[in-house]
Amino acid sequence: MDKKLVNWLQEHGGPAIQLRLGNSNAIKALLEMEEVHSLLNLFDEFLTSGKDIKALERLIHSYRDICLDNFFPLIMDLGFKSGMEIFDKKMAYIADTFRYVYSLRHESTHCYNYSIILHRFFFISGFIFPELFESFKNRINTLHRSAKEKIFEIYQDAGKLPKRPKVWEEVGVIKDELNPFSIKAEKPLPNIYDIWALAYYVNICKDKETIKKIEDIIAYVLMPAFQNIREGYGLLWVKERRIYHACGWSPTLPLYDNEGNPIRPGTYLNLDHIDFMSQFKIVQKSLWFQNCLRHLDQFKTDKGTYIFPKEYLHKKYFDRAFINDKYMNLKRNERELLKREIVSTMKMVEILTLR
Repeated sequence: MDKKLVNWLQEHGGPAIQLRLGNSNAIKALLEMEEVHSLLNLFDEFLTSGKDIKALERLIHSYRDICLDNFFPLIMDLGFKSGMEIFDKKMAYIADTFRYVYSLRHESTHCYNYSIILHRFFFISGFIFPELFESFKNRINTLHRSAKEKIFEIYQDAGKLPKRPKVWEEVGVIKDELNPFSIKAEKPLPNIYDIWALAYYVNICKDKETIKKIEDIIAYVLMPAFQNIREGYGLLWVKERRIYHACGWSPTLPLYDNEGNPIRPGTYLNLDHIDFMSQFKIVQKSLWFQNCLRHLDQFKTDKGTYIFPKEYLHKKYFDRAFINDKYMNLKRNERELLKREIVSTMKMVEILTLR
């Protein structure tokens, strides 16, 4: 870590920043905040939902505030991780849910998809258990098939299928054997959830053969021919229901310069994607990663800190957790700018701290 930036963060950052920098005493201050308890209490929905699949859909993969996808990243930004008593208690609810959906993976497409989506939350936070390892090792083995073959021709002959809805008539239909979300797919394409989970699994994996498979998968994703595939992959044809679905969630990388035609981040650049991709040694050496660093470096201040655009920091960071108490008397707009600088700098320090 850059000692100068760390010192600046220690001086200006609140307990969430202190915890992420290794000060475990900061947990007490966080737990005195109502906002933190409100976030942690969202885990309890998994305890009370029972085994209702519709409820699990809202909790695992939806746009609601109670969805794990939405609140878990902020929990991580607060600095919580496995080994902290209150966090482990809450994560046990998610682990029980995982065991349930994993047990039904062959009977329910939804349950199989939920198990894939949930993988990353455990590896990111370090909350590990046997069923998780079993599930993810199986997933790695299947993903490796498409990576090993370096498959880039992913669409089937749509002329042999029912007519697509007009809005999708120019969108390709993915071959059944490549379906990223089907347990029946022989060689599924990787989705962003897979890559996210791999990023943190690779740091604890001890098996050389599995590590090599992970490297092959990431090398495949980094290839120009892969990044030239349509974002979201395309359409899925569900034969049993005779319906088309949009696929989505391809690991399309922001700021990837493909033959002089970079994919623009628009108003939404997910810094988490750059952060987790930096976990891979092969990524650290890539041109894509260097392009990302150059892009982010334009937001560097004269004192070496970073202030990213508001659009890059889309989470609801609350002042007391991220700003040191001695700066809480600043005017509101000054606090907002300082908070953005603190969060931006912390994120950049983590990205630059190559694992």
